[in-house]
Amino acid sequence: MGVSVFGHRGACGYLPENTMPSLELGFELGSDAIEFDVVLTKDSVPVILHDIDLTKTTNVASHPDLSTSVDELTLLELKQLRVMERYPEQRTESAKYSGQFEIPTLNELLANPAFDGKHLILELKDGKQLLARNLDLVASVAQELATSDWQERDIKLTVESFEFSILRNAKDTFGAGIDFVFLSAPATLPAGRTSLEDDLLEEIASEFDGVSVTIEMLWENDFVARAKALGLTLFTYTARVETPQGDLESWFEKLVLSGVDGIFADQPDRLIQTVSRLT
Repeated sequence: MGVSVFGHRGACGYLPENTMPSLELGFELGSDAIEFDVVLTKDSVPVILHDIDLTKTTNVASHPDLSTSVDELTLLELKQLRVMERYPEQRTESAKYSGQFEIPTLNELLANPAFDGKHLILELKDGKQLLARNLDLVASVAQELATSDWQERDIKLTVESFEFSILRNAKDTFGAGIDFVFLSAPATLPAGRTSLEDDLLEEIASEFDGVSVTIEMLWENDFVARAKALGLTLFTYTARVETPQGDLESWFEKLVLSGVDGIFADQPDRLIQTVSRLT
């Protein structure tokens, strides 16, 4: 069947997202890859966080002396914080670990021997906003990659971004041996567009290796067939046990049989069960 399952921000259905234990758990549960988000501190250190705003996923409210924006804190200041479960009422198991784990740096993640020989999917977040504040996310990540031995340890790396210019800059900067996948969602389409039409898909295919879209976009205008015809690797996000469309197993079956190459999942082990059964 050939469909891969990717642990979304690690295994964020079970442990607070983007933490080292969550990322490690993603692989322990059988994920083919794990995905994580990268932003920058005030002193240009790439760190693993979903976005610049710290109020959603950390205990910054308990530190009134600190800014709530990651780009206004140094790494030393950021390391005072601990990660909190984003949806504590829905994810009570993960919420038990709120406040226990620190925010990892990209350097710490790349140096983790648990990821030797594994596939990592790095999402560049808020690159344009950071550039407006004189913080170059692409350059800082490039420096970390250049000084890491990730290639020697047989780590496979895929880089994603919702920002076309940021991803193209990363492709020009990071060097060979990396796949680049453009992320898209209905809210991020160009003004006046309601779907990824042929001209947009062709532009993506001319620049990058793949495209990753929201689940609802898969069913629009023969999207899977059109993307495949252009030679694009196709990912979709996000499979969650909390938000199935109908019966959970039937919903997971529909996703697995959709023709995509990879699916991001908050509970990767549950989706893997479906893939294994269908295979």
